[in-house]
Amino acid sequence: MKIKYIYRALLSLVVVMVVSANRVQAQDPHFSQYFTSPMTINPSLIGKDVEDWRLTSTLRRQWWGGTVAPYNTYTASIEKRIAMNSTGDNQLGIGLMAFSDESNNGLLKDTYLSLGAAYNMTLDGAGRHHLGAGLTASYAGRLVDPSKFEFQSQFGSMGFQRSVPSNDPVTIQSNHYLEVNAGLNYNYSDTKWGFNLGAAVFHASKPRDGVYLNSTYTIDARYSVQGGMYFNLANHNQLMLSEISEMQGQNSIHSIGAVYKISVKDKNLRSFNVGLWERFGDAIYPYIGLESERWIAGLTYDVVTSGVKTASNSVQSMELSFAWQFFSAKHLPKPIKRIIQY
Repeated sequence: MKIKYIYRALLSLVVVMVVSANRVQAQDPHFSQYFTSPMTINPSLIGKDVEDWRLTSTLRRQWWGGTVAPYNTYTASIEKRIAMNSTGDNQLGIGLMAFSDESNNGLLKDTYLSLGAAYNMTLDGAGRHHLGAGLTASYAGRLVDPSKFEFQSQFGSMGFQRSVPSNDPVTIQSNHYLEVNAGLNYNYSDTKWGFNLGAAVFHASKPRDGVYLNSTYTIDARYSVQGGMYFNLANHNQLMLSEISEMQGQNSIHSIGAVYKISVKDKNLRSFNVGLWERFGDAIYPYIGLESERWIAGLTYDVVTSGVKTASNSVQSMELSFAWQFFSAKHLPKPIKRIIQY
């Protein structure tokens, strides 16, 4: 397979995804540190850059400290890499992820349990070009708590009184559905530099959701396009550039940033990572991380630039992430090139 056909295939997929985006009833949660949650941005990244096992977790608390109730989002996943040839260049990755999103002080809770697999194969004898494809199946659940609703009819001289009937009963307090997600990625790596491109689609099976029997709706597909580059510099330092665009219905999110990995000559620590991202029209957020041979921990703080932040509503967002690679008894530990792919 020639490399130029790979580029054409990826470009075609990206164009189809962008053109196909249409009306949205709701928007999926997103992470600032999307690179530590590969199953939420591209199923083909399952097991990518994993030596044996990898455990990742992300906690996001969004818009706390303001007049609105904060959003809390959690995810945890575990991935296993299985070598499919003697050199280990062809890999099968399997992964399991739990995802929870709670909004409006628990009024709405969404949970997902996803199981997926990805196959990444080398395209040349030197092992520099790789192509991967992946699928995930998710069991999703949505729970609405009507006791936390506030309607105009409940407002009185003492403020909102939830004991007063709202006359607007929710007929579907919980809903469950199955969905399918798919993705592709291409990766080039050399001793001095490399890059990656990827595209994925979520909610491809078009599940239905809603809180009223007469007003259910189809969840719009979410399209994710990612790209990144890295450069190996002097003194074992490394510069990484990263971009992600996500489109769902009429909404879109575009983020771009960079991480500079400062090599640390310590047996317990490999690098100190500093970075900066901009999520256009929403926030600018700095990133700091600590990385060893086996784990990486990161912290971001969103400096909100959108209209959500006002003089009377000083909202804040913070995110913590952790990724850890470990080995089973059958595998001998060895140096890990990269724990995650920015």
